[in-house]
Amino acid sequence: MCALGIPDLRVVQNNVSYNDSRGVTRGIHAEPWDKFISVARGSVFGAWVDLREGSETFGKVFTCTLDPSKAIYVPRGVGNSFQALEDGTAYTYLVDAHWSLELKRTYTFVNLADPELAIEWPIPLEEATVSEADLNHPMLKDVVPMAPRRTLVTGCNGQLGHAVRALAEERGVAKDFDFCDIDTFDMSDPEAYSQYDWSLYGTVINCGAYTAVDRAETPEGRVTAWKANATGPALLARTCAGHGITLVHVSSDYVSTAPPKCMTRTNPSAPCPSTARPRPPATSPWQGAPATTSCAAPGSSARGTTS
Repeated sequence: MCALGIPDLRVVQNNVSYNDSRGVTRGIHAEPWDKFISVARGSVFGAWVDLREGSETFGKVFTCTLDPSKAIYVPRGVGNSFQALEDGTAYTYLVDAHWSLELKRTYTFVNLADPELAIEWPIPLEEATVSEADLNHPMLKDVVPMAPRRTLVTGCNGQLGHAVRALAEERGVAKDFDFCDIDTFDMSDPEAYSQYDWSLYGTVINCGAYTAVDRAETPEGRVTAWKANATGPALLARTCAGHGITLVHVSSDYVSTAPPKCMTRTNPSAPCPSTARPRPPATSPWQGAPATTSCAAPGSSARGTTS
């Protein structure tokens, strides 16, 4: 599928809709997950409508007949519908998110009989079996488009977090963002991750970090720095990988604004002054991780360098 330009489908659930009678018609439902649809038995007429917010093809319809020889990939936010053309049709679909009540609230619907869509159903809808709910979905002109997956910004109260929020507001996309800081989401605490439905998110931007370099050398600061800069990002990365979320991790550090006199613009590789204090190699719980050392003149900070 990837070779054909289709995104990698991280399948977590297989659903089967068994339709005992010819003429059973379902839709049109846009759901917050990608689908790979096939027919195990029988055949269906399928109709799909783009209901994605901001899509250049919003409202466009695609139709085809599916039988066991053919399958179709349906992206998140594209409305899905089918009509069973044979008795005993088994319609199957693989999805990349588990059903949940939280996700159901994000569904988008459009009416099967909308004249603007002009879908030519092989079996007229007045002769088909259609649920009351599907008969009463809104027309395309009244549809609320499906919004894109949300973006979560951690460390939102810091300098970088404020900048990300300002940029999102400037570009008019802040409504699709959620912002949090350590007071509401401690990413170093495994239990804190249960408060989020991660299937709602497509991107996480981690702006959180402990940047008080000198305080990080104290016993208390070392613990805090390790949670913020190592344990937290590791748990966040593991969570994002498990849910197919893009993680943008921004590594930041404060350095001295007054470098030693021997460090000039024309001599960037000058050595630290003789009064610099060497720092012992840092330890890491990760096997094989390189130790780091750094030196800084009294009263200043310096970045670590790989030893």
